[in-house]
Amino acid sequence: MPSKSNTPDSTTSPGPRFPDEEEERDIEQEVGCCHPTRNTYRYFALFLICMLTFGQYYCYDIPGALKSIFFQHFTGLTQLQYNLLYSLYSWPNTVLVFFGGYFIDKYLGVRWGCFICCSTLVLGQALVSVGTKWHSLYVVLFGRFVFGLGGETLTVAQSTYTAQWFKGAELSTAFGVCLSFSRLGSAVNFDLSPLFVDHFGGAGNGGFSAAMYMGTVACLISLLCTIVLNFMDYRAERMRARSAMSKSQSEANLEEQPVRLSDVATFPVSVWLIFLITIAFYSSVFVFLQNGVQFLEQQYGYQEKQAALYMSLPYTVSAAACPIFGYLVDKTGRAILWILLAMSMLCYIHYSFAWIPDFPPMWGVVGMGLAYSICAAALWPCIAIVVDMHMLGMAYGLMTALMNLGLAVCPIVISPLLPDADSKATPAEFAEMYRDVMNTFGGMAAFAIVVTLLLWAVDLRAGGWLNASAAMLQEHEIAVAKEEARRQQLIDSTPMAYRTHTHQRNKYLTRLGIRQHHQPRLAPEYGPEGPEWLQPRFRHPDVDVHFPEEREGLVLGRHGADDDEDA
Repeated sequence: MPSKSNTPDSTTSPGPRFPDEEEERDIEQEVGCCHPTRNTYRYFALFLICMLTFGQYYCYDIPGALKSIFFQHFTGLTQLQYNLLYSLYSWPNTVLVFFGGYFIDKYLGVRWGCFICCSTLVLGQALVSVGTKWHSLYVVLFGRFVFGLGGETLTVAQSTYTAQWFKGAELSTAFGVCLSFSRLGSAVNFDLSPLFVDHFGGAGNGGFSAAMYMGTVACLISLLCTIVLNFMDYRAERMRARSAMSKSQSEANLEEQPVRLSDVATFPVSVWLIFLITIAFYSSVFVFLQNGVQFLEQQYGYQEKQAALYMSLPYTVSAAACPIFGYLVDKTGRAILWILLAMSMLCYIHYSFAWIPDFPPMWGVVGMGLAYSICAAALWPCIAIVVDMHMLGMAYGLMTALMNLGLAVCPIVISPLLPDADSKATPAEFAEMYRDVMNTFGGMAAFAIVVTLLLWAVDLRAGGWLNASAAMLQEHEIAVAKEEARRQQLIDSTPMAYRTHTHQRNKYLTRLGIRQHHQPRLAPEYGPEGPEWLQPRFRHPDVDVHFPEEREGLVLGRHGADDDEDA
């Protein structure tokens, strides 16, 4: 999840850039549906934002859709080496994605960030395609590593773009649509990759390499969409630049709270419990789907195409259900109850695969898609409820990093439990072999249920906001917004001279005894209606007066004629 900023253009430029006369004439001629404020323009931008990660999710699960062909193509391939195709994608993102939002916000900007990440995806998938053609497993593994360098960071940039283009009540719907479209990329891969193998001559006649190159084409399509979206965003930025920010907005932006890595230690216990739920849930879902085709082939006797079609159903179901459940969660609240429902469904499905021989796989994969949709819609917004706004980006980055850590470690743990791809055991013997695997996944889901119950207890002691109704959350948000507006009004009523960096510097130098008092002047007098904490205060140079932390940055001190010299 990306870092979010309160400033309109923090992800594109350090400040508003005003158009010149020629640009203004061009802007005045832009009318109709091509205006950035029109819904047609914004919805097309949303489509392009969704397409940013289409190639990423399409290519991510190609090894899962073509698992048996991988074992045929690379002689002597082991289960551990196969699962490294996923682990090497996730390992760099256990660290890189945590800093991704920071680098995009502070150094690259969202446009350059998206372009660089998409280009990295194209390079990584191209290396995988070339390695497949050369029968070089090491080139393929290196390509997956490079692919991972851009994958999850692109997701952070996509979230930043979404938050920049859609605000307020539109934001949750926009995120739901992006999530659905991403899952659709995985579903399309499971449906089309086996067809590409057959269409281009089969696994032994270049069809396998052709399917890999089609993944490269999907990444190139995402790169093309990135270029078009960047142009649209630049054009919209020129339009926004015509409306200069007010002085009060500029000052509020200057005094925005800085984010430090040490702020992670201030996260409440509920945030770390949410992180644990994320690791357990995503590992039990996606690592199962990575090995699901082989599971259906061996335990249920399905052909590869039929098994791949079944494994595409969770992605297809989640693509349709994520916006629906997101809307329901927004309307009802009770996020913890929704999370418990999703975890219970997942736990039941895994233990049913382990202990019920005739359990219909159709029910299992469709139920898994529904469980994923419910959990994704309820779990990720919880962070925004318990984390301060200025630390949301870091919290979502850490959440994504820990999720990738689980997705990197879990395949390595599971691979020794999986039967060989060329094993000739009977379905009953395969059921016994897979029992330990499914019990492991079921244990992860059961652990997530326990952590969710613990989260509920912790949340009750903190006010119960995570499981509050939608009406209560709305009232709370309105109250918070009113308080922020009141404080902003008080800040705006402070004379500008007493909110500058020079004044703050001189005030603390005075308190430390470093700066001498030369003809001190007091702040202008306030009437009885003025706020008490803005009243002028006399300070003696030998008296060290301490004020509450909340007021420290706004208490009016002294300044003299030497302010310009100190500056």
